[in-house]
Amino acid sequence: MRKPSIKTYRRLCQLFIIILFIAVPILNKERYSLLYGNLLAFHFWVIPFADPLAVLQLTLKNLHITFENFIGAFLPLLLAFFVGTVFCSWLCPFGFFSEMALHLRRKLLPRSTQIKAQGSDGVVTKIIIFTVGIAFFLFFSTTPVLNQMSLPAWYTRFFQYLFGQGYVSLSIFALLAVLIVEFKADKRIWCRYICPQSVLIIFAKRLNRKRLMVHFEPKKCICKNGIREHCTSACTLSLHPKTVGRVKELECTNCGDCIMACQKMGCALQFSSQRSVTTINKQDKK
Repeated sequence: MRKPSIKTYRRLCQLFIIILFIAVPILNKERYSLLYGNLLAFHFWVIPFADPLAVLQLTLKNLHITFENFIGAFLPLLLAFFVGTVFCSWLCPFGFFSEMALHLRRKLLPRSTQIKAQGSDGVVTKIIIFTVGIAFFLFFSTTPVLNQMSLPAWYTRFFQYLFGQGYVSLSIFALLAVLIVEFKADKRIWCRYICPQSVLIIFAKRLNRKRLMVHFEPKKCICKNGIREHCTSACTLSLHPKTVGRVKELECTNCGDCIMACQKMGCALQFSSQRSVTTINKQDKK
């Protein structure tokens, strides 16, 4: 029997979250309260989960943080500390739909699609948006501005409003508009260049040099002399997986798609730790 792939497990995780946040408001309406909330603030039994960005904004504004908010924000950051920004590729509902929009374009318009690695300025753009949003909230607004830019929260709120209060939120049209733009552009624009929620989890993973990350072994790579690089073609964020460990690791979400593609071409890519990558880099220099 064939063993399930990394991508199979990842898709199951994504679909579980997508279905979960459709089911939660339905269960809550039936007075089932073990699970409740959305992707800005969610409770499972007595365990709170919170968007670290939402907690940061409220803490800076009020100069106070509750124990529940601290724990709720700490848990996602702890996950990022050990395994990187896996929320973006394994758990985020919008991330799933964004990937599907890109795959659909490449199926329908293969001739117009140019699959190639792009620049590594995505994190810089997101940090600028993050900083401007925080400043605007602190000085001019009473509502956390960056929370309103949370597309995964919009997805979960849509079903909260639909099943909890009986009306259709216009947020669904904003989600569709972003997906249409990404389909037209053949780029995951929101996830790579705009989403401010990923900034804090990126900072969290940078604190751990031994975190899970993509590791490249040059000696095993056979993609050279004009051969198409399957790993680059597989990356929906248009990164170059061979340089992820050295240059663009900030933007890598550990989705594993490049590793899956590389398994057919010598298995030069695999998940490992920063220490392993450092060792390989030293060997390359020799």
